[in-house]
Amino acid sequence: MAMRMKVLMIPSWYPTPGAPLLGTFFQEQAEALAERGVEMAVAHVSVGGDFRPSHNGIRREEKNGVLTYTYTRPNLTPRWERGRCAQRTRMLEALYRRIEKEWGRPDVVNLRSSLHGYEALALCRRHGLPLFFMEHSSYVMTEPAGSPAVRRLHEVMRAARVNACVSSALQAVMEPAGETRVIPDPVDGRAFFQKETPPRPAFTFHAMGQLRPIKGYDTLIRAFALLKEGEERPCVLEIAGAGGQRESLQALIDSAGIGDACRLVGPVPRDRAVDFMNGCDCFVCSSRVETLSCVLNEAAACGKPVISTRCGGPLDIVREETGLLVPVDDPEGLAGAMRRMMDTAGDYDPVRIRALTLERFGRDTVCEQLLAACRDAAR
Repeated sequence: MAMRMKVLMIPSWYPTPGAPLLGTFFQEQAEALAERGVEMAVAHVSVGGDFRPSHNGIRREEKNGVLTYTYTRPNLTPRWERGRCAQRTRMLEALYRRIEKEWGRPDVVNLRSSLHGYEALALCRRHGLPLFFMEHSSYVMTEPAGSPAVRRLHEVMRAARVNACVSSALQAVMEPAGETRVIPDPVDGRAFFQKETPPRPAFTFHAMGQLRPIKGYDTLIRAFALLKEGEERPCVLEIAGAGGQRESLQALIDSAGIGDACRLVGPVPRDRAVDFMNGCDCFVCSSRVETLSCVLNEAAACGKPVISTRCGGPLDIVREETGLLVPVDDPEGLAGAMRRMMDTAGDYDPVRIRALTLERFGRDTVCEQLLAACRDAAR
């Protein structure tokens, strides 16, 4: 780059003191761009139910070359989305004024997900800033046409100079509203790699994600119970993550009588995720909808074969050489794939799985695409 480009990222969710694991992939992508000589700043606003003073207010920190401003406040208009939007719009404007004073004017604004679309549009219009928009959220694939969320998406797409999304499945939904590039979320091959692990006494399946209905863990647990019924070889399922479904999923495990082999292990800190991926023989994504699935790529970067439902984004990821695809919400089909994986996991080549993954989703490949989109929008 002849001159350093200044990019202001506006993520719709991001790590905060109350939710340190939320949106870490946005943070990691900002850091990856900073590493390549882009001047990166992040402006994130959030209103919620956390009233602790220590978790609210404006925070400014610089980490790994990224200047990050987060503004969190208790929600003054519960159960009213337009009120939340108005609050966030004012907060983002206040944050931007400070950013421009301390860091300067960005060459381009990069909005991540249209969930904060109206807020970002108000800012860009007021200050004459060019917009590069990138969609990540699964609601684009689940909301009906004409819903408020889809209307917001289309308004953002009309205003942006460049539109992108993370997978072909998302692109198919967005393209009717305007030209849309596919730029996947990158996987960091330095953070996720194959490690030597002690021998496991049982064939181990791992899954990771928020404990929410969209992740299909109820189907995964039922599939594992079916697998155990007809399988004499020892096998284990561990699901990492936190969320509102923990009690109901645990009740499902208990009622199926598989508590000795199926465990909810809680959230895994980001710096230990590589150990979790390496600690299995196969990684499973049981989601009902995924825009891409960062965890599938992280497991594959560790050389692990994967099983995934045909839930959107994973269709871009899973190939014959890297794993198996099954229908959504089909416990019998998933159990069959898990049994097949127990038979064939040793036939997969971990080096080849990793190489294919980094070739398509590695940081260098994806950062070049992001840089090109930023330059095109700034022009």
